[in-house]
This record gives sequence, C-alpha cells and structure tokens, in this order.
Amino acid sequence: MSIQVLMPALSPTMTEGKLARWLKSEGDYLEPGDAIAEIETDKATMEVEAVDPGFLEKILIAEDTENVAVNTPIAIMREKGEKSAEAPVVRAKVIEKAPNETVPSDSEASGIENMQENVSQTVREAIRDAMAEEMRADDMVYVMGE
Repeated sequence: MSIQVLMPALSPTMTEGKLARWLKSEGDYLEPGDAIAEIETDKATMEVEAVDPGFLEKILIAEDTENVAVNTPIAIMREKGEKSAEAPVVRAKVIEKAPNETVPSDSEASGIENMQENVSQTVREAIRDAMAEEMRADDMVYVMGE
C-alpha cells in the first residue's frame, strides 16, 4: 500500500512552508525516524522523519519549493515487499502571495541585517521543547508515560 508523506505543520499556526532540500533520494529504504527532508519556516528549519518503514517511491515536490501548504503530499512511500507502482499524480498546493509594498524599518534603512538565526531540529525535538516550555510555564501541566 502506498503511503503519502504530507507537508507537516511545524507549529499550530503554520499554514505553509518551504521544502528546502531532500535528504533521501527516490528508491532509498527508510526506517522509522530517518530524516527525509528539511522544511523551513520563517523561524526554524526542521527535518521531516519517516514514520513507517518502506521505500521512497516518488518525490512530488522539488527542493527549494516555497509556499507549500500544510498537508500537501510531498512524497509517496511504498511498503517493503510491495511492488513498485505508478504513483498517482498530485499537484502541490502552492499559496501565491501578492507582493507587499513595505517601508524599510530603521534597521533595514541603516543596513543592519536581520540577526535572527534559523535553528535546525527534528519534529521530535520541537515537540519535546514545546512540551518542556509548557510545563515550565504552568506547574499544573505534566506529561505521563511516553
């Protein structure tokens, strides 16, 4: 059975992101937890991990594609032992943004570049950090089990 790999929502408010690069190639065998691709948002760069074992059958979205909507199929995987089949053609939902006229801020006008740095982390690390932050903010929040 073919498995669709969807563009993940890396935060509750994320609606789109950039598929920065593929870390695996078509035909590669993936184990759960293997990093497949890097996704960039305005705040961070994170890796998409394989959830199920199988082969990366078809890459649907090219590297450096911006404005890929959350839940858009970005790749097709097939299970081990399954014969290769022609994957269905799926078009990416790319959100077009109208160019905005902006007035440069004082820092842009003075030539100071944006000093915000992208942090690369896996989805697992992002969830862990978000849960830890929530538990620090409210002593009534705790996590049981794994």
